[in-house]
Amino acid sequence: MTWTCPVCHADNSSGWSFCKECGFDRSCDYEGYPTLAASLPAGARPVSALAAAWQQKLVPGALLCPDCGNAAFYYSSQLGQLICTRCRRAVTLSGKAQVRRDRPSAKTPSVALQRGASITCGAENVAAVKVDGTCVAAGNNRSGQCRVEGWKDLIAVAAGAEHTVGLRSDGTVVATGSNWSGQCGVSDWAGITAIAAGRWHTAGLKADGTVVAAGGNAGKRCNVGKWTDIIAVAAGGNHTVGLRADHTVVAEGENGFYGQCNVSGWHDIAAIAAGACHTVGLRTNGTVIASGSNGSGQCNVEKWTGIIAVAAGEYHTVGLKSDGTVVAVGSNVSGQCNVKSWRNIVAVAAGAGHTVGLRADGTMVAVGENQSGQCNVKKWRGIALPAANPMHR
Repeated sequence: MTWTCPVCHADNSSGWSFCKECGFDRSCDYEGYPTLAASLPAGARPVSALAAAWQQKLVPGALLCPDCGNAAFYYSSQLGQLICTRCRRAVTLSGKAQVRRDRPSAKTPSVALQRGASITCGAENVAAVKVDGTCVAAGNNRSGQCRVEGWKDLIAVAAGAEHTVGLRSDGTVVATGSNWSGQCGVSDWAGITAIAAGRWHTAGLKADGTVVAAGGNAGKRCNVGKWTDIIAVAAGGNHTVGLRADHTVVAEGENGFYGQCNVSGWHDIAAIAAGACHTVGLRTNGTVIASGSNGSGQCNVEKWTGIIAVAAGEYHTVGLKSDGTVVAVGSNVSGQCNVKSWRNIVAVAAGAGHTVGLRADGTMVAVGENQSGQCNVKKWRGIALPAANPMHR
């Protein structure tokens, strides 16, 4: 018995879930992650051919977006096109799929799925990338950290204490705000696939799995030059964290007092986050681990389950669940953990005393300290949905 692919109309044997020609996934369940499904138009059908497809020999080639390298698409029956879930590029199909067929690098198999966050919190500010590649920001601007109005072609954004960094689609980086430690010295970076901003430093993940850093090097937090096979980075108060392709974790920086760099025993990690003095790891099974300062209970995450994304603030930790709800632990002196009522959330970010969430419809919610207007995001529209979730690997 054969089945006909609704995308390229190729005939396939009944034992195949993926179309042998274009990679269409007829299981149509987005690998069991409803947050991704919720972020797509009603009636959309998934097209997936991740790096694992090569290893399993399910398809003859991995489908990658020719613009951003993403490997997840949905099929619009109305347009008759594949739409990239990350950059929304439309690809018209006729016969065999007309998207680039490149074998993912064996050295860095997941880098293409780790382009970074579309929303971010600094100490007292928030920034977000819009679907048109521009950036919006609100909150404290005393160092110019919210001067992002001229940025274009962005795919990710990260904010530190008083600086903001943007990743362009061409792999270059732009920065604004305080530069007293050199944390904005990123103008010569190229080939960057993800970014992170700490209190006074910036980290960038390169396409070859190595990491670069700029800014103050107190505690040796910028000593990342020897890291390899990295697929994600996070930057905290005085430390930098890297997620390896084998799902283990490395860290550099201050560690003596709190132990925020005590991650050498972690394994099966799908995502990472770094706070002021603590580090959070999301396991591939949806549970969470943390190390470092726990004076406000920010590391009390051991009972969490069903988590698909994490964020670390100064003294609190936030988790996004697969059903689109949010949990939080730690300091709540400004109400930054009051997230129980949130629904349909697809991404979260945490600052010093505030928390923001991105809804599936491209709008945002925020709670916590708002003295500088860092929670004034209710009127924002068209915020870019997050890149492919690391839990989809």
